Amino acid sequence: MPEKPPREDRGPFWAVAISTVLGLGFTPRMPGTVGAAAGFFLFVPAFFLQGEAASIVPLSELLAVGLLAALSIPPVLKATGQRDPSYIVIDEVAGMLCALCIAPPQFVWSLIAFVLFRILDIFKPFPVDKLERLRGAWGVVADDLGAGILAGALTLVMRRLL
Repeated sequence: MPEKPPREDRGPFWAVAISTVLGLGFTPRMPGTVGAAAGFFLFVPAFFLQGEAASIVPLSELLAVGLLAALSIPPVLKATGQRDPSYIVIDEVAGMLCALCIAPPQFVWSLIAFVLFRILDIFKPFPVDKLERLRGAWGVVADDLGAGILAGALTLVMRRLL
């Protein structure tokens, strides 16, 4: 179960709301998977877009989520004194969007990217494990972006091989 400090020890309300993706991070089981699922569902409209919009909209979502993460995570880390609380899940949203921006834009390949992202995010193989060691918000987000890049790239390789 994610550690849930008292409300007054979590940081500013706005930062907690954004970094937990409106409280999804306080899900009692698998908050990271729930955060990644939020990223997946944020990406779903891209399946229906054509032309340039099919690549611009997901990339815009990734940039917006990245900016929100950069703004919201530092005050939460400062207030809690924790390195990477499990209830911060906006980093999973960003990592999932990163994987989906790279993966082939079909639903099945996106599901494969989702599974690969979660595996890579949980087990943190090299070089993802090195990214996690960065300080502050960079370390919270960088490992998920690294796992997302690897998941997207592995999905592309699988598509080429199959």
